[in-house]
Amino acid sequence: MDPGLIRRCAADLLNAKHAVAFTGAGISTESGIPDFRGPSGIWTRDPEAERRSYEIFGKFLETPREYWEEALKSPFYEMIERAKPNLAHYALAELEEMGILKAIITQNIDGLHQKAGSKNVLEFHGSIYKLRCIYCGCRFPRSEFEEEIREKKVPLCRKCRSPLKVDVVYFTEPIPSDVYELSFSEAMKCDLMLVCGTSAVVYPAAELPRVAKRRGARVVEVNFEETPLTRERVSDYILKGKAGEILPRIVEVVKELRKRSF
Repeated sequence: MDPGLIRRCAADLLNAKHAVAFTGAGISTESGIPDFRGPSGIWTRDPEAERRSYEIFGKFLETPREYWEEALKSPFYEMIERAKPNLAHYALAELEEMGILKAIITQNIDGLHQKAGSKNVLEFHGSIYKLRCIYCGCRFPRSEFEEEIREKKVPLCRKCRSPLKVDVVYFTEPIPSDVYELSFSEAMKCDLMLVCGTSAVVYPAAELPRVAKRRGARVVEVNFEETPLTRERVSDYILKGKAGEILPRIVEVVKELRKRSF
Protein backbone atom coordinates (compact mmCIF):
# COMPACT_ATOMS: atom_id res chain seq x y z
CA MET A 1 0.00 0.00 0.00
CA ASP A 2 1.65 3.22 -1.19
CA PRO A 3 1.12 5.98 1.43
CA GLY A 4 1.77 8.66 -1.19
CA LEU A 5 -0.96 7.35 -3.48
CA ILE A 6 -3.34 6.92 -0.54
CA ARG A 7 -2.82 10.58 0.32
CA ARG A 8 -3.19 11.62 -3.30
CA CYS A 9 -6.49 9.73 -3.61
CA ALA A 10 -7.81 11.24 -0.36
CA ALA A 11 -6.94 14.73 -1.59
CA ASP A 12 -8.54 14.06 -4.98
CA LEU A 13 -11.74 12.91 -3.26
CA LEU A 14 -11.83 16.00 -1.08
CA ASN A 15 -11.33 18.27 -4.08
CA ALA A 16 -13.97 16.52 -6.19
CA LYS A 17 -17.36 18.14 -6.57
CA HIS A 18 -19.09 14.98 -7.82
CA ALA A 19 -17.24 11.75 -6.99
CA VAL A 20 -18.72 8.40 -8.00
CA ALA A 21 -17.61 4.84 -7.22
CA PHE A 22 -17.78 2.02 -9.75
CA THR A 23 -17.46 -1.43 -8.19
CA GLY A 24 -17.15 -5.01 -9.40
CA ALA A 25 -16.86 -8.54 -8.06
CA GLY A 26 -13.41 -7.93 -6.58
CA ILE A 27 -14.84 -5.73 -3.83
CA SER A 28 -16.98 -8.62 -2.54
CA THR A 29 -14.37 -11.39 -2.62
CA GLU A 30 -13.31 -10.36 0.89
CA SER A 31 -16.89 -11.13 1.95
CA GLY A 32 -16.44 -14.70 0.74
CA ILE A 33 -18.15 -14.27 -2.64
CA PRO A 34 -15.85 -15.54 -5.40
CA ASP A 35 -15.41 -13.50 -8.56
CA PHE A 36 -15.86 -15.03 -12.00
CA ARG A 37 -12.63 -14.46 -13.90
CA GLY A 38 -9.95 -14.30 -11.19
CA PRO A 39 -7.45 -17.12 -10.47
CA SER A 40 -10.00 -18.79 -8.15
CA GLY A 41 -13.05 -17.47 -10.00
CA ILE A 42 -16.20 -19.49 -10.60
CA TRP A 43 -15.66 -19.69 -14.36
CA THR A 44 -11.91 -20.23 -14.03
CA ARG A 45 -12.59 -23.36 -11.96
CA ASP A 46 -15.61 -24.46 -14.00
CA PRO A 47 -15.57 -23.25 -17.64
CA GLU A 48 -18.79 -25.20 -18.24
CA ALA A 49 -20.57 -22.89 -15.78
CA GLU A 50 -19.72 -19.94 -18.03
CA ARG A 51 -21.22 -21.74 -21.03
CA ARG A 52 -24.42 -22.47 -19.09
CA SER A 53 -24.70 -18.84 -18.03
CA TYR A 54 -25.26 -17.89 -21.68
CA GLU A 55 -28.34 -20.13 -21.82
CA ILE A 56 -30.27 -18.86 -18.79
CA PHE A 57 -32.03 -15.87 -20.37
CA GLY A 58 -33.14 -17.92 -23.37
CA LYS A 59 -34.58 -20.53 -21.02
CA PHE A 60 -36.60 -17.84 -19.24
CA LEU A 61 -38.01 -16.57 -22.55
CA GLU A 62 -38.89 -20.06 -23.79
CA THR A 63 -40.01 -21.87 -20.63
CA PRO A 64 -40.35 -19.65 -17.54
CA ARG A 65 -41.35 -22.65 -15.42
CA GLU A 66 -38.09 -24.49 -16.15
CA TYR A 67 -36.17 -21.29 -15.51
CA TRP A 68 -37.80 -20.95 -12.07
CA GLU A 69 -37.16 -24.59 -11.21
CA GLU A 70 -33.43 -23.84 -11.50
CA ALA A 71 -33.17 -20.11 -10.82
CA LEU A 72 -32.57 -20.03 -7.08
CA LYS A 73 -30.94 -23.44 -6.69
CA SER A 74 -27.53 -22.04 -7.51
CA PRO A 75 -25.07 -22.36 -4.60
CA PHE A 76 -23.81 -18.94 -5.69
CA TYR A 77 -27.09 -17.35 -4.56
CA GLU A 78 -26.91 -19.14 -1.20
CA MET A 79 -23.36 -17.87 -0.78
CA ILE A 80 -24.50 -14.29 -1.45
CA GLU A 81 -27.35 -14.48 1.05
CA ARG A 82 -24.93 -15.60 3.78
CA ALA A 83 -22.35 -12.91 2.98
CA LYS A 84 -21.82 -9.80 5.06
CA PRO A 85 -20.35 -6.44 3.98
CA ASN A 86 -16.61 -6.05 4.44
CA LEU A 87 -14.51 -3.02 5.32
CA ALA A 88 -14.47 -1.81 1.71
CA HIS A 89 -18.27 -1.60 1.60
CA TYR A 90 -18.35 0.26 4.90
CA ALA A 91 -15.64 2.68 3.74
CA LEU A 92 -17.64 3.63 0.64
CA ALA A 93 -20.78 4.06 2.76
CA GLU A 94 -18.83 6.39 5.04
CA LEU A 95 -17.59 8.46 2.10
CA GLU A 96 -21.20 8.84 0.99
CA GLU A 97 -22.29 9.82 4.50
CA MET A 98 -19.54 12.46 4.55
CA GLY A 99 -21.04 13.96 1.39
CA ILE A 100 -18.01 13.10 -0.74
CA LEU A 101 -19.35 10.17 -2.74
CA LYS A 102 -22.52 11.00 -4.66
CA ALA A 103 -23.34 7.55 -6.05
CA ILE A 104 -22.15 3.96 -6.34
CA ILE A 105 -22.56 2.15 -9.64
CA THR A 106 -22.06 -1.56 -9.03
CA GLN A 107 -21.85 -4.61 -11.25
CA ASN A 108 -22.55 -6.75 -8.19
CA ILE A 109 -25.90 -8.38 -7.51
CA ASP A 110 -25.25 -9.08 -3.82
CA GLY A 111 -26.81 -6.03 -2.12
CA LEU A 112 -23.77 -5.63 0.16
CA HIS A 113 -23.42 -1.90 -0.49
CA GLN A 114 -26.94 -1.32 0.84
CA LYS A 115 -26.31 -3.64 3.79
CA ALA A 116 -23.28 -1.50 4.64
CA GLY A 117 -25.43 1.64 4.64
CA SER A 118 -24.95 3.11 1.16
CA LYS A 119 -28.08 4.86 -0.09
CA ASN A 120 -27.59 5.89 -3.73
CA VAL A 121 -26.65 2.56 -5.31
CA LEU A 122 -27.21 1.87 -9.01
CA GLU A 123 -27.25 -1.90 -9.55
CA PHE A 124 -26.12 -2.09 -13.17
CA HIS A 125 -26.51 -5.87 -13.37
CA GLY A 126 -29.47 -6.08 -11.01
CA SER A 127 -30.02 -7.76 -7.64
CA ILE A 128 -30.90 -11.24 -6.43
CA TYR A 129 -33.24 -9.64 -3.90
CA LYS A 130 -35.65 -8.29 -6.52
CA LEU A 131 -37.79 -9.68 -9.32
CA ARG A 132 -38.25 -7.78 -12.58
CA CYS A 133 -40.72 -7.79 -15.44
CA ILE A 134 -38.86 -7.52 -18.73
CA TYR A 135 -42.08 -6.45 -20.46
CA CYS A 136 -43.23 -3.44 -18.42
CA GLY A 137 -40.07 -2.84 -16.36
CA CYS A 138 -41.66 -3.16 -12.90
CA ARG A 139 -39.53 -4.42 -10.03
CA PHE A 140 -40.70 -6.07 -6.83
CA PRO A 141 -38.98 -7.29 -3.65
CA ARG A 142 -38.36 -11.02 -4.02
CA SER A 143 -39.70 -11.50 -0.49
CA GLU A 144 -43.23 -10.69 -1.75
CA PHE A 145 -43.21 -13.82 -3.93
CA GLU A 146 -41.62 -16.37 -1.59
CA GLU A 147 -44.83 -18.40 -1.39
CA GLU A 148 -45.15 -18.75 -5.17
CA ILE A 149 -41.46 -19.61 -5.48
CA ARG A 150 -41.72 -22.19 -2.69
CA GLU A 151 -44.74 -23.77 -4.40
CA LYS A 152 -42.84 -23.81 -7.71
CA LYS A 153 -45.29 -21.43 -9.37
CA VAL A 154 -44.07 -18.86 -11.88
CA PRO A 155 -44.36 -15.45 -10.18
CA LEU A 156 -46.36 -12.98 -12.27
CA CYS A 157 -46.03 -9.22 -12.58
CA ARG A 158 -48.58 -7.41 -10.43
CA LYS A 159 -49.06 -4.81 -13.18
CA CYS A 160 -49.18 -6.70 -16.51
CA ARG A 161 -49.33 -10.36 -15.34
CA SER A 162 -46.29 -11.37 -17.40
CA PRO A 163 -43.79 -13.89 -15.95
CA LEU A 164 -41.20 -12.33 -13.66
CA LYS A 165 -37.52 -13.22 -13.50
CA VAL A 166 -34.84 -12.61 -10.92
CA ASP A 167 -33.62 -9.03 -11.38
CA VAL A 168 -30.20 -10.19 -12.54
CA VAL A 169 -28.94 -9.30 -16.00
CA TYR A 170 -27.91 -12.49 -17.78
CA PHE A 171 -25.70 -12.80 -20.84
CA THR A 172 -27.58 -11.83 -24.05
CA GLU A 173 -30.05 -9.81 -21.94
CA PRO A 174 -30.03 -6.01 -22.35
CA ILE A 175 -29.31 -3.76 -19.38
CA PRO A 176 -32.61 -2.26 -18.13
CA SER A 177 -32.95 1.22 -19.63
CA ASP A 178 -33.57 3.01 -16.32
CA VAL A 179 -30.37 1.90 -14.58
CA TYR A 180 -28.41 2.17 -17.84
CA GLU A 181 -29.36 5.81 -18.31
CA LEU A 182 -28.80 6.76 -14.66
CA SER A 183 -25.38 5.07 -14.59
CA PHE A 184 -24.14 6.73 -17.76
CA SER A 185 -25.51 10.05 -16.54
CA GLU A 186 -23.40 9.69 -13.38
CA ALA A 187 -20.34 8.75 -15.46
CA MET A 188 -20.81 11.85 -17.63
CA LYS A 189 -21.20 14.32 -14.78
CA CYS A 190 -18.66 12.98 -12.27
CA ASP A 191 -15.30 14.68 -11.91
CA LEU A 192 -13.75 11.68 -10.13
CA MET A 193 -14.52 7.99 -10.56
CA LEU A 194 -13.18 5.57 -7.96
CA VAL A 195 -13.01 2.17 -9.68
CA CYS A 196 -12.87 -0.75 -7.23
CA GLY A 197 -12.60 -4.46 -7.90
CA THR A 198 -13.70 -4.67 -11.52
CA SER A 199 -11.92 -6.51 -14.31
CA ALA A 200 -13.25 -3.85 -16.72
CA VAL A 201 -13.87 -6.36 -19.50
CA VAL A 202 -17.67 -6.78 -19.35
CA TYR A 203 -19.52 -4.32 -21.58
CA PRO A 204 -21.37 -2.02 -21.50
CA ALA A 205 -20.36 -1.59 -17.82
CA ALA A 206 -16.67 -1.38 -18.73
CA GLU A 207 -17.45 1.69 -20.83
CA LEU A 208 -18.40 3.74 -17.74
CA PRO A 209 -14.84 4.67 -16.62
CA ARG A 210 -13.93 5.41 -20.23
CA VAL A 211 -16.92 7.76 -20.56
CA ALA A 212 -15.91 9.49 -17.32
CA LYS A 213 -12.35 9.89 -18.60
CA ARG A 214 -13.47 11.33 -21.94
CA ARG A 215 -15.60 13.86 -20.06
CA GLY A 216 -12.56 15.05 -18.12
CA ALA A 217 -12.93 13.10 -14.87
CA ARG A 218 -10.03 11.75 -12.88
CA VAL A 219 -10.18 7.93 -12.76
CA VAL A 220 -8.59 6.16 -9.80
CA GLU A 221 -8.33 2.36 -9.60
CA VAL A 222 -8.30 0.26 -6.45
CA ASN A 223 -7.57 -3.24 -7.72
CA PHE A 224 -5.56 -6.30 -6.79
CA GLU A 225 -4.04 -6.38 -10.25
CA GLU A 226 -3.84 -4.23 -13.35
CA THR A 227 -6.79 -4.14 -15.76
CA PRO A 228 -7.33 -2.82 -19.29
CA LEU A 229 -8.06 0.55 -17.62
CA THR A 230 -4.51 0.57 -16.26
CA ARG A 231 -2.87 -0.59 -19.46
CA GLU A 232 -4.86 1.80 -21.67
CA ARG A 233 -4.13 4.65 -19.26
CA VAL A 234 -7.78 5.31 -18.64
CA SER A 235 -6.98 5.36 -14.93
CA ASP A 236 -4.79 8.20 -13.71
CA TYR A 237 -3.21 5.88 -11.15
CA ILE A 238 -3.84 2.55 -9.45
CA LEU A 239 -3.69 1.59 -5.78
CA LYS A 240 -2.81 -2.10 -5.89
CA GLY A 241 -4.05 -4.38 -3.14
CA LYS A 242 -7.16 -5.42 -1.27
CA ALA A 243 -10.02 -2.93 -1.32
CA GLY A 244 -10.82 -3.86 2.29
CA GLU A 245 -7.40 -2.55 3.34
CA ILE A 246 -7.00 0.39 0.96
CA LEU A 247 -10.43 2.06 1.14
CA PRO A 248 -10.59 2.31 4.97
CA ARG A 249 -7.12 3.88 4.93
CA ILE A 250 -8.26 6.40 2.32
CA VAL A 251 -11.20 7.33 4.58
CA GLU A 252 -8.81 7.84 7.52
CA VAL A 253 -6.62 10.20 5.48
CA VAL A 254 -9.69 12.06 4.17
CA LYS A 255 -10.66 12.73 7.79
CA GLU A 256 -7.14 13.88 8.67
CA LEU A 257 -7.00 16.28 5.72
CA ARG A 258 -10.47 17.60 6.53
CA LYS A 259 -9.45 18.42 10.09
CA ARG A 260 -6.42 20.35 8.87
CA SER A 261 -8.51 22.42 6.49
CA PHE A 262 -10.68 23.79 9.31
